[in-house]
Amino acid sequence: MRNWFKKDNLSKFERDLISNVEKHGCHLNGVFDPDDEHPNFVYSIGFTKTLAKTGRPGVPEVVIFGLPGDFCGPAINQLLALCAAGQKLDEGTRLDSFFGDYDGIVRMVDPSNITDAFFNSAIWFHRTQMNSDLEDVAMLVWPDSKGVFPWGDGCEGWVKADQPALYEAAI
Repeated sequence: MRNWFKKDNLSKFERDLISNVEKHGCHLNGVFDPDDEHPNFVYSIGFTKTLAKTGRPGVPEVVIFGLPGDFCGPAINQLLALCAAGQKLDEGTRLDSFFGDYDGIVRMVDPSNITDAFFNSAIWFHRTQMNSDLEDVAMLVWPDSKGVFPWGDGCEGWVKADQPALYEAAI
């Protein structure tokens, strides 16, 4: 049987992804809807592998919805550095002033939402480069201008719409 996972059989995107994880600690994958029907998002690939090498096993991949890609990339890289320094990404963890004047809260993505539709490249990376399934993703959630998070009473509708509740089971 032909080995589909040898470096010569990988696409340029796959080779670049692996290289970014090796060189920078993670690869950032941005998903943008040109028709603006679904919120844009950026997720990490390689957090788990990189942080396990530094003695921090079990750190999940990360996703941020609804913010500009040029903001999400640096935010995820900052979070990688924080995790390397000991920051935990557990359900409900509050990251004080992570979004400037606003806190962020970690919500763990329900396993029913860890699908190709959201995390295709991370699923591929975990299966082919780590010999495991992608099991944990931390969603970094941001509040509205009043500091209310999407699950809170009175949260602005656009904030809820831009951050799908992946922490709830898929229906």
